[in-house]
Amino acid sequence: MSKNNEIKLNNEIARYQRTIATQKRTIATQKRTIAAQKRTIAAQKERMAIEKKKVIEISEVVERTSILLSRVIELRDPYTKGHSEHVAEIVVNFVNLNSPLNFSKEKIPVIYRAALLHDIGKIGITEQVLNKPTKLTEAEFIMIKYHPILGYNLIKPLLFDELIRDAILYHHENFDGSGYPQGLKGDNIPLIARIFRIADYYDALTSSRPYREALKPDEALRIMKEQSNCFDPELFSFFIENIRYLTRRST
Repeated sequence: MSKNNEIKLNNEIARYQRTIATQKRTIATQKRTIAAQKRTIAAQKERMAIEKKKVIEISEVVERTSILLSRVIELRDPYTKGHSEHVAEIVVNFVNLNSPLNFSKEKIPVIYRAALLHDIGKIGITEQVLNKPTKLTEAEFIMIKYHPILGYNLIKPLLFDELIRDAILYHHENFDGSGYPQGLKGDNIPLIARIFRIADYYDALTSSRPYREALKPDEALRIMKEQSNCFDPELFSFFIENIRYLTRRST
């Protein structure tokens, strides 16, 4: 082999070795980058697991708090024992059956909690008024009408879901604007509150009260039809058509 050819070969070998060395350094850098990314992903997964655990724990606390508060209401007003659960049954079934309402599955537990808490404001009403066996005076009725606001103010600092706040504050609003506490009308009333208005009204009629015995489902529906101005017509129509699927009290 001539000297020139030997030099060329050595140069080619040297270039090849430098290329290999560069590629090795690149691969090493890539491996370090991948390793760093894996550590970052692992750390993110760990943080997500911790946050998920916190969310579950908070959700469990909220659930227990909701049940506890509903029991407190029942202690103050024994005639409403089971009322919150009955309303929850109706509303949850209503939402599950009426697909055009478009409530996500994730909202069902929230709606259930809203039912447990919708009358929480009654904690602020005296037992003499809550359990009075005769007709309320005008002043006493004003106290009763204030319970949605009391309930809303009570749970507001807890940062509950908006559905819960709306159910508590607006579940006595009537579709024609004759309800309380704000006299909202039609679609200005949040959808969840319009559903609660029907469920709450029906269960109130079919439950015993200090001033009367529970009404039969047929009689309750007759009264509700006479008072249909209180209800969203489409929702009320759905309620009547599907009542046998919504509540055990219809059987």
